[in-house]
Amino acid sequence: MNWLKFFTLSAVLLSAAALFADEATDQYNAAKSAFDNKQFDSAGTGFNAFLTKYPTHIQASAATFYLAESLMFLRQYAQAEVYFSRLVALGLNDPQNGQYARAALFRLAEIPYLQGQFDIAKPRLEDFVDKLSLDVNLQFVLYYLGDIAMRSSASHAAAEAEHYFGLSERMFPEGAKALESKLGLAWAKNKLGKVTEANEIYAQLMNSTNPAVAEQAYYQYGTALFDRGAFQDAINSLTDFQRRYSGSTYLNDSRRVIARCQGRLNNYEEALQTLALIAQPTPEDLLLKVRFLYGVKRMDEAKNVLEEAKRMAGAALYRDEIALLESVFLSDKKDWGGAIALLESVLMPQFDANNNKMVVSYLSSSLGSGTKKLSEENFFRTCSLLAAAYANNRQSDKANALLNEMQAQAALSGNLRLTNICMDTANQLANIGTSPNRGGGSYAGRNEQQWNPNSQGTPQRTLTVQTTGTHLDQFWNADRLYRAKNYEAAAQQLEQIISGFYNQIVTPKQYNIFYNVTGAVGTLDENTFAKACSMLVLAKAQSGDFEQANAVLSTFASRIRMGDTVQQKLLQDTYDELAVLAKGGVMTGSSSSLSDLEQRRLLRDANSLVRQKRYDQADAKLTELVSANPPEVMLTEALLLHSKAKFKLGREQESVKILERIEGEFPLSKEYPDALWYLGLYHESGGDSYQAVEYFQMLADQFPNFQHIDGALYFLAVDDLTNGSGRTAMTNLTRIHRNHRNGLYWSHAAWMLAYEAYKKKRYTEAEGYVQEILRNLPDVVILDRVLYLKGELALRQEDFPTAFLAFKGVNNLCPESPLCRYATLNTQLAASKMVNVQ
Repeated sequence: MNWLKFFTLSAVLLSAAALFADEATDQYNAAKSAFDNKQFDSAGTGFNAFLTKYPTHIQASAATFYLAESLMFLRQYAQAEVYFSRLVALGLNDPQNGQYARAALFRLAEIPYLQGQFDIAKPRLEDFVDKLSLDVNLQFVLYYLGDIAMRSSASHAAAEAEHYFGLSERMFPEGAKALESKLGLAWAKNKLGKVTEANEIYAQLMNSTNPAVAEQAYYQYGTALFDRGAFQDAINSLTDFQRRYSGSTYLNDSRRVIARCQGRLNNYEEALQTLALIAQPTPEDLLLKVRFLYGVKRMDEAKNVLEEAKRMAGAALYRDEIALLESVFLSDKKDWGGAIALLESVLMPQFDANNNKMVVSYLSSSLGSGTKKLSEENFFRTCSLLAAAYANNRQSDKANALLNEMQAQAALSGNLRLTNICMDTANQLANIGTSPNRGGGSYAGRNEQQWNPNSQGTPQRTLTVQTTGTHLDQFWNADRLYRAKNYEAAAQQLEQIISGFYNQIVTPKQYNIFYNVTGAVGTLDENTFAKACSMLVLAKAQSGDFEQANAVLSTFASRIRMGDTVQQKLLQDTYDELAVLAKGGVMTGSSSSLSDLEQRRLLRDANSLVRQKRYDQADAKLTELVSANPPEVMLTEALLLHSKAKFKLGREQESVKILERIEGEFPLSKEYPDALWYLGLYHESGGDSYQAVEYFQMLADQFPNFQHIDGALYFLAVDDLTNGSGRTAMTNLTRIHRNHRNGLYWSHAAWMLAYEAYKKKRYTEAEGYVQEILRNLPDVVILDRVLYLKGELALRQEDFPTAFLAFKGVNNLCPESPLCRYATLNTQLAASKMVNVQ
């Protein structure tokens, strides 16, 4: 009887449990159905109720995820983050919940991006890349990172955008963000001055069969021309765009760009007519209109428009730009004190009267939330207005100190427009007269120059070498001479400043520079000194003196600070411009100053010095040889050797530039494939794998029998496994394994094939590779991994003696390996299994 009661009670309990389970499933399914039908309010309520009643249900993680997703679609981001955080805490690699945790990690990175909180979004997105580099959501993450870079004003923003957009395009060529990434990539390349590559992408997208893509590409191409300073070309392109896409959503944006182009070309009336076509102008449109009204001296109308912009925009967002525009009115009325007070409230300059130095940290400082910072160009124009106000207010010390600060920052950035603003400011101060004993000259009639980036209003003067004034004054005079294409006078001016001369008596010939950077008022600082050296190199080259140009370049390269990224970039730009001049024939025709016998001796000595690792002496020999303009067959050999010496001396950027010269100028030389190989290696060692892959791919395509082709194929395989689909990786690794058994990369390729087979549970195949590697004496770098994998494979086959010896070998042969800890544990495991078997 008792047994009967027991079975009856059990049956009742089981029936209740089944009913309970059915209710839970029904409730989950109802909420999921609402979610699938985009009824997110109902779905959120349903999933919330489900989790309250069944918190430990097998579908609890799924319910948490869809509840968070419902909140996402309802834009209740803060609540969504709470639930996504719970899922991430379950573990990205959890067998049951990992898929939800990984998707939640993506959402936690995406939410601040969607809210425009880019400073929060960026580290989260980068964390996602680090943790889930092969996840399907990576296509969105890479695009978001590229887009954030596009919005940044940082100097490296364009390069960062190029990296992320390029990676997105390569990894997900058919992905949801593929076309947008291509547009971003074109933008980045345009910003970086890679005009040819940008044009190719724009042309491809403008010919797209997708009308929306073609339309957007056509518009962005016009804006790209504006960014390049090709203002009339931009006007023509965007006018054509308006004819083709008269109903485009970019129509008003295209009008804004055209208006800016017309303003840059001093066509203020036309610019005002273009802005008038915008039916509902934004505050930015009105502020732009104010500038154009200044240009045509309609000051009363400009003031009314500015008041309208202030009412529309409010005081906070455009605070600095409005203050800048209002200061022009004050200057026009000669209210210098009012203009100074207003401009100082924006720039917050710090004047050191003892050292006569002005520091303005506006660009690097952070503003309060809700305030839009001035662009770099408008910042310089604000400084220019303030300097003029100081000068007119008889504060010449502050005016000159601020001009020095502007010139230093312009030299730092290398931006030609900023340099032009500095030149205009220097001319204005000269016209006003910055001496306290002179009256403040009239500022009226010059305000419009502040708003014309390519102002032609500066009085033209006869330019000559300046023998008076500070070093900075003389530097800017040299800059004007150079831009006026008076290269010999520019070189003479620069040599006068830096105390430089060409020493032909010593061997090898040298260019000596005796300038000492002290930081004293009116002297050249580190970056302006570097700019002066760069300008002297190019002035010598433009004058046709290739020998001296190279000599100056060698001295310049030895004096810059290698850890200074600004000076490094300036050096790179100098190499680039010098290469362009050489290609264009500016420096051709110079005959060698050394006999053929002397040239061969220099090359032979340099080779010997490199073998002896006396790289500094080899560098000097090769500098002399290259400067002598030897025949091409000798020049390319010298250049390749020179790049190796430079690299060994730690001057990596110089080394790369020399190799790029071989690649760009001598594609038919026997050193060309070596140049591609070392360019790939040097970029890879510097962390720029994207650029390295391009060179390795060129080698693989053009020189399949090159002596280091196994290395090129290996790096291509590694990149494909890391950033691509992995399909080409297996092909390249198999090719190395089959054809390059004696190569440096054979054992590495075989190891990767073994490991990939192991991950795919093809254990017999993996073991075959492992045995082959061990028979052929693997590179010591991978020995610990090969032995460890041998032990793992033996454990799976229950071959415990072999496993024991393999794991023991890791500890004995590779005592510093991070695998030793795990090998020790597995050695003990194998030993215990051996005892049990016995």
